[in-house]
Amino acid sequence: MKIFLNFMLVLLLFVNITGCNVADSQETENKINSYKALPLQNLFVDIPENYQKTSSEFYQEYYICDDASIIITEDTREKQYISAYDYSVQALLEYRNMTSSLELLSSDAIPSNQDFTIQTLEFNYTIGDDDDSAKLTCFVGYLTEGSSMYIITCKANTDTYQNHKEEFLSVMHSAVININ
Repeated sequence: MKIFLNFMLVLLLFVNITGCNVADSQETENKINSYKALPLQNLFVDIPENYQKTSSEFYQEYYICDDASIIITEDTREKQYISAYDYSVQALLEYRNMTSSLELLSSDAIPSNQDFTIQTLEFNYTIGDDDDSAKLTCFVGYLTEGSSMYIITCKANTDTYQNHKEEFLSVMHSAVININ
């Protein structure tokens, strides 16, 4: 429980707490059954069907499947962001400061269904000390529109991460920003 709370506190440093709504069920291109999540007013993503909506004292709604979770948040710090890449560099520095260890696996810009890219970070990290630690792998996507930075955080225990990676990629590729 201590490890979970530490992880949630780390995430709170980066994002504001927001909620999610669920809409119609659909099937994505890579055949992962999913349903549309309406987590924020202007961001829409597809969540795999095997993920259950839940909540905690830190998040009104997020999604879990076994040891994996998907958390969708928005940072609205009343400023225009230069780029999602610049934001991701700063976020990675903050993660490094809040974890026992961190190993960056990848940093990529992946295309979305719209005319923007999603800056992603994939990294292993450890929370806690040797006696009470958790080894996790995180895949985070950053998208910006105006004064909002949207953050899609997907994580699982390092030893089961590969079981969820295709689902996490599907979530990232499904992101759509409503710019009306």
